[in-house]
Amino acid sequence: MSENVLTAHSGYAGWFKIEAHRVDANGDEIPGTRRVAADWFPNLITNAGLDFFGTTGSTYVYTFCRVGSGNTAPAFTDTALVAQVAASNTQQDVAEGVNRTGTFYGWRRRTVRFAAGAAAGTLAEVGVAPAGTGSLFSRALILDGGGSPTTITILSDEVLDVTYELRLYPTLADATGTITIASVSYSWIARPLTAAAYDDCWYRNVGYEIGPRTTGESSTSPNVADTLPAQNSSITNPVPAGALAALTYVTGSYSRSFRFDCGLNDANVVGGVGCFFATGDPSGAQRMFGVWAWGLTPKLPKNSQTVATFTVRMSWGRYTP
Repeated sequence: MSENVLTAHSGYAGWFKIEAHRVDANGDEIPGTRRVAADWFPNLITNAGLDFFGTTGSTYVYTFCRVGSGNTAPAFTDTALVAQVAASNTQQDVAEGVNRTGTFYGWRRRTVRFAAGAAAGTLAEVGVAPAGTGSLFSRALILDGGGSPTTITILSDEVLDVTYELRLYPTLADATGTITIASVSYSWIARPLTAAAYDDCWYRNVGYEIGPRTTGESSTSPNVADTLPAQNSSITNPVPAGALAALTYVTGSYSRSFRFDCGLNDANVVGGVGCFFATGDPSGAQRMFGVWAWGLTPKLPKNSQTVATFTVRMSWGRYTP
């Protein structure tokens, strides 16, 4: 069987919150000194940041936080702060989960701490990146409660805590297309699966390179089944599909292809293959992906006398409501 491509798409958005407080001689926070210098405000994910999703491996794109005093409006082509004051990768806290109030998304939140005095002065911009040098993943001007650019002043005896939340929004509407195999036309549907059983696949690795679990025999491995589940359901009676291979990322494409290689003993479903299935790795050992199924109509005949190769292509961009 020849190679065929089935697609899917996700959007990403990030938010900042900035707090400051004082510490005592032992380094402990002094009660009553914590203040919110800037409450939650959105960022701009740069073009270089979108490329990081194809190249950063198991390094979070928000590993480092950088703060500065520049007030130039963010642009997609930004690679650095205008006037950097300080950078830190000291992790203070991490939280993660899914949102089911309104639009579904997976999220991961990381707080980075700047030691007392390290970021002292007047700050107007903030960004995150996978490294202390090199291109930014995102940049933002610090905004006030009304959404206008502002500045904040961090005193020489204050610790600065910057929290960054990255959100993964799968495109919830079914994507559709057709492919032709052995002169037979098949319609396909790409669908994210949002059942609670898959929550950890949606949030666990948000901020890593994009990619599904590629091997193994488990409910989160590359699998096939006879029926495409409803969006809020789980796959039933999964059959191992073999292995998934990551193909080379092309800079600026903001998409990555992964090839299902189904050998003679793989993906053999009585009555035919009704869907392909792939997820991120909830163990945290591999990449960010979410949970996706691609349905086929009519079902694809597959048995121990045939092999199959399919390519799934995940594209991504900035989330827009």
